Amino acid sequence: MHEMSIVEALMEQIIEMSQDEDWEAVTRIRLKVGAMRQIVPDILKFCFDVASKGTIMENALLEIDEIPLLIKCDECGYLWSDREFLGMCPKCSSINVNLLNGMELELTNLEVEMKHAKTC
Repeated sequence: MHEMSIVEALMEQIIEMSQDEDWEAVTRIRLKVGAMRQIVPDILKFCFDVASKGTIMENALLEIDEIPLLIKCDECGYLWSDREFLGMCPKCSSINVNLLNGMELELTNLEVEMKHAKTC
């Protein structure tokens, strides 16, 4: 289950970002995840819920945009989208293909609540 290590890296990145900021809480996190990453969104969300307890990310909504594969054949120019990479063009059977989308693993949006300024 590599989802937990992904969650740990994500949380480390967000905590580092928050160090010089006046964040009360992180309320929403949006990720872009490519199909080649073989991440199970429900497992990723479960791991996040467990790991975020007691942090500024506790109770944050984790949204995952799943990006399908986009592949182009360099031989015939055929462009197709799929859920898995089979290694060859379905049109001409060439193995000379390029993966254009599907390897993404990006933090695309973060919503936070700021600490309220103290008044005297």
